[in-house]
Parts: sequence; C-alpha cells; structure tokens
Amino acid sequence: MRILLSFLACLTYTFVFSQQPTYDEILQKEILSNTIENNEASLQKPYVIMVSIDGFRHDYAEKYQAKNILKIAEEGSSSTRLIPSFPSKTFPNHYSLVTGLYPEHHGIVSNAFYDKSTQKEYAIGNRTEVVDGKWYGGIPLWNLAQTQGMCAASYFWVGSEANINGLFPKYYYPYQKTAPYEYRIQRVLEWLQMPEKTRPHFITLYFSMVDTQGHNFGPDAKETKEAVLYVDQQIGALREGLKKLNLPVTLIVSSDHGMVNVSKYLNVHDYIEMDKKQFYSGPVAMIYTKTEEEKEKFYDALSTQTQFKVYKREAVPNYLNYSENERIGDLVLVADPPYTIVYSEKEMVDKPGGTHGYDPFENKEMGAIFYIEGPTIKKNFKLAPIENVNIYPLVAHILGLNISEKIDGKLETTAGVLIEK
Repeated sequence: MRILLSFLACLTYTFVFSQQPTYDEILQKEILSNTIENNEASLQKPYVIMVSIDGFRHDYAEKYQAKNILKIAEEGSSSTRLIPSFPSKTFPNHYSLVTGLYPEHHGIVSNAFYDKSTQKEYAIGNRTEVVDGKWYGGIPLWNLAQTQGMCAASYFWVGSEANINGLFPKYYYPYQKTAPYEYRIQRVLEWLQMPEKTRPHFITLYFSMVDTQGHNFGPDAKETKEAVLYVDQQIGALREGLKKLNLPVTLIVSSDHGMVNVSKYLNVHDYIEMDKKQFYSGPVAMIYTKTEEEKEKFYDALSTQTQFKVYKREAVPNYLNYSENERIGDLVLVADPPYTIVYSEKEMVDKPGGTHGYDPFENKEMGAIFYIEGPTIKKNFKLAPIENVNIYPLVAHILGLNISEKIDGKLETTAGVLIEK
C-alpha cells in the first residue's frame, strides 16, 4: 500500500514538474547513520520541523495568495522579511540557517569558491566536495541536538550529507532533486510516529521548485506562481498531518533568499585579462589573484569603471560580514540588478530570467521568509526584518539545547515570537 500511495503521489509531482521519477527515486533509500537515542531529558522535550522553500521571496505568500503559509502567519508568528547572509546564494544561506554563523565564519562562502590553502574548489555540483565535512565549520542544529542526547533527521539540507564534527543526522537522505514532494511530507510524518526513543525531535525538510522556476522564468511569471502554490499545498498537507499526531511540534517555514528579474551581463574581460579559473561569476563575483602585485593591478583597472563595486577582501563593508575568511576571493565584485558579472572572451547575449546573490540590505528583493507556529509561539505576531543567523538560537531555545560555541545569531532578536511564561 505504501508503494502504491507513493506512486500515486508521484503522478501529481510528474504533472507539475514534467519529469518522470523512477521507482528508485520514489523509494529513495534513507540512511541510518548512528545509534543515538533520545535520553530521558529529550523524551520530555518538544519537536521542531524546519522547512526551507528555496528561492521563496519575502512577498510571494501575499503576492500569490499561498493560503497555507499565510495561515501560519495568522496562527503563529512571522517576519516582514528574513535578511539573507551575504552573498544571498543558496548554499551559504542554508548553512547559516542551521549554524547561526555568517558565511565568513562557517566557511561555505558561496555556491562555488576556491581554497588556496588546499588548492581545491568547492562547487554545488561537485558531489565529492559537497559531502566532504572538511568544508563545513560550526555546529549544525542536528549535531547540536545529537551531542545532547536528542535524535535528529534531515530530508535534505546543505551539509546534512557531510561528516561534520564526526556526525551525520541520525536519519538522512542523499540529495535527489526529483524525490517526490508528497513522499518527503509522508516520511517526515512517519518519523514523528516512530518509537519515542528513536523519534527525531529536530527535522529539516527542503523544496527546490520555487527557486528553479524563479530562475527559469523570473519572479513574476505564471510558472513561478504555480510553483509557489504547489509547494503551499505540501505545507498544507504537512500541517494537517501534524494536527493528527497531537505532538508539541513547532513548525518553521523559511527560505534562503529571494529572487529578482535579471537580463544583462557585465563583462570583466572588458577591463582585465586573466586565467578563467581565477574568476567566479555572479551578481557577486570573485577573483583569486596569484600575487599581491596582480591583485593591485586588477583592483586599479577595475576601479576605473562605475558599473559595479570592487573591493579588496579586507575592505568589504563591515555590514556584509564578508572579509574574515581566505576562501573569499582576493577581489569581490558586487553588481546591482539586473546585472550579472561574467568573464568571457565572447560577446554575451542578454537573457531574461531571475537570479539572486545581491546585497540583501540594499536589495529587498533578496529578502526571504520566516513563518513559525507552535504551542509556545504567539499568534498573529509579526517581527521586523531579521537576519537569518538569528533563527539558530531560537530553535535551540525551543528544543532546550545549550549552544556550546560562539555564534553570530542572537536570541533576543527573535524572542518576541515566544509566549511569555
């Protein structure tokens, strides 16, 4: 019956995505990584489910009337805007959400970057590096829980497949974009029906569709609206399932960044020449120079233009928290929408669509979401814009976990959502 239900759910998924998952994808293999069980103290503690909808801009719920997500704001609390860490890219911000650290401190400084000390490149498409724990600093929430005798699980999240501090989540899945969304929801609800000793109290869940459609068609397209409403249906199914379990669950629905229309390129090759391997493109681009002399030469040449900002790493503005890690490029180039910075010997043809990565303080379109509901959360309460590093201490507080290392997030920033005892 479970196989049949999963297959039927897959048909809906196929219709929306125009993809045909295989049986192996439907019955994706879960990994049991350790023998940790909930200790006596953890048995009495509540549960937190942390959902990320990649690329869900701060205004999408109202813009497209995502009724289930809006219901969370009504029955719980929300922020007018969740401010991503810089750069407003997927991997740095997902890892900031679960570590409470800015990218300069947890080490995942972009979706792709170079480490001069090891002479290795990290890139989101390189599975070998993505699952290598040496890249990941800080203590992710699943490890914070497990080191204090509490089981944790992840149906996808940046870092969840890597051995960080000697641990993986007790239960986790290797990332597979085509895993049916209905099956993900079903598995989260099944985790919460496991025996108390092995039932996870902290769970992460991830959806990518809204980001994919936003990139392909832009934030105002009907395809993006359809993606928003489809994922909202999944959130509705999750909420209904949780109500039937009658457990003290806090549900957090968040995102990593927003999205803005983009259509034009700025070509660094117009000003300097270098090895293409030294350059990482994007709304925020980076150049890794070979010598100090080369750095000064490139900086002087790029400083003559006014189409984008150029900083030496040590001079990146303090409010961006993006200078204290040598994995960051020696030169950091920052554009404004609708421009993306590239390095090409060919003439670039402008291409419409959507992207992100820009300064989230100057570009509100980079704003993400934060919705939260649960037994200790105020109803219909709204926070002013907050930075995403502040979610970590709130989750730790709800779960009764002690934060063991210094983080950038502060509980007082989000504590307003809590019902005063």
